[in-house]
Amino acid sequence: MRPNSSYPFPLVAAFAVADLQRGGVQLLKRTRVAARSLAALAAVAVLAIPAAAFAAGTGSRVTIGVNRNYWTQFKAAIPHARDVRVYYDAPDVFPATWPTRAKGAWVTLSLRPKPRDLLSGKLDARLKALFASAPAHAEVTFWHENEPGNPLDYSRSVNTARANVAMLKYGEKLVKGTKVKFGQIICAPANQMQKWIAPGLDWYGVDIFANPHFANPDHTLSKAKLWVRLNNDEAVFRAKTGRRFPPVRFDESNARRDWHRKNWFTYLAEWLHGHGGGRLLTRWTPDRTKLTGPWPPSQPVIRRLRWLSTSL
Repeated sequence: MRPNSSYPFPLVAAFAVADLQRGGVQLLKRTRVAARSLAALAAVAVLAIPAAAFAAGTGSRVTIGVNRNYWTQFKAAIPHARDVRVYYDAPDVFPATWPTRAKGAWVTLSLRPKPRDLLSGKLDARLKALFASAPAHAEVTFWHENEPGNPLDYSRSVNTARANVAMLKYGEKLVKGTKVKFGQIICAPANQMQKWIAPGLDWYGVDIFANPHFANPDHTLSKAKLWVRLNNDEAVFRAKTGRRFPPVRFDESNARRDWHRKNWFTYLAEWLHGHGGGRLLTRWTPDRTKLTGPWPPSQPVIRRLRWLSTSL
């Protein structure tokens, strides 16, 4: 039997509209980029924030969700699931109105506007109409994981720090006066890509997956190592916003090994609970990859997600 979390839990332990799937090659590249970044991170000083420093953020709500392809199945298994991640991965392809097919879900929408079209104002009318149609709790980003190493193989016009920050600042202006909150999603350590991170956004997201850099010598997961990374990310977001608790989301998350997943999701949820709350979105794929795997996971994992969705 694999070790359980030390957290005091009870002992008992989907759709496809415009969701263009990212291939295994991109997932593998993301793994390699993250591995290089984390290896470099180990060679520099890290920031550990004591519990007293974030005590004021404790008790904040954590919501649980999934990528849209699995919403129907996930919601059936996790009745209190709240969040869904929706991708429109073709450049300049957007829905006319806010996506609502995941009934009642709080949508995090990823779009890819062409830099020239966006910054020239050519897309203003379309994007403003989309944002104006959004309900409460709507969140959007442009060009997720646009960062050094280019894990999603974006074009040169997209994959520069200058273009990335300019597009994100422009997006933040476009949502003003609507119910939409604008943010940025990264996967590399934030303190290694600070020039790529836009200041003053409504929220900051991290796509983060279990990997050997978060492991103990016995191959269990290390909450301490994971939380050092998350604290370091938050420190950058804090500097970019001037807010003690900048809103943080985990917009993609999972572990390749099923026996890691209970603790992985728990450690992420615990951290969010102590840092202002936020969204924890799980990601699933049709086949097993180096980052994730197919839905459903084991029953203990489902029970843990169900517990987290109602208890934090």
